Amino acid sequence: MSRGGNSGPLKCGKGTTYEGGMREPAIAFWPGTIVPGVTHEMASTLDILPTIASLAGAKLPQVMLDGVDMTDILVNRGKSKREAMMFYPTDPSEKYGLFALRLGKYKAHFYTRGATHSGTTPDQDCSVFAVLKAHDPPLIFDLEADPSEHYPLPLMGRPDLQAVLERIMKAKVQFEASMPFGESQISKGSDTNLEPCCNPQCSPKPSCCTC
Repeated sequence: MSRGGNSGPLKCGKGTTYEGGMREPAIAFWPGTIVPGVTHEMASTLDILPTIASLAGAKLPQVMLDGVDMTDILVNRGKSKREAMMFYPTDPSEKYGLFALRLGKYKAHFYTRGATHSGTTPDQDCSVFAVLKAHDPPLIFDLEADPSEHYPLPLMGRPDLQAVLERIMKAKVQFEASMPFGESQISKGSDTNLEPCCNPQCSPKPSCCTC
């Protein structure tokens, strides 16, 4: 994917809610506190604020935060407090809500679509021409056995997977009930007069800022 990097074995890429568009490695470095090693525990950039606050002994504001404290993972090689991961598209809306939800090793896709930055992969699900598609029941993948999201798990005749789906739907309902949508800042558009100019000596601005 020339414009969005290479997602390797993961499905699709930037701009999608498949693993290739969301999953990233991370590095934490603190000699004397963080023991060198590797963990595959689930974490998010949303967890950085509560983690730093915990390590610094700072109090968090009394507002709802989506992040959890990752100190046990970093310092004690412990388990993640994060049980679920919520996935929204690049333009989230209250109409559709969550596109996907991961609970433990299982991930459910309620909606899928491609993206511009995934267009150079041969997978037709990734192209910008892969329009929005609803999945009812959702597509469910076992990310430990199938991180490439190639093989949706069959729900029919599988009471164990039906139980997984029930847990996922319960987590979805609880999360969406507690997460009010704010006004989209992206939908307000942009003002080129407020953007940094790549050629500060040029004139007239902003039309000359075309480096």
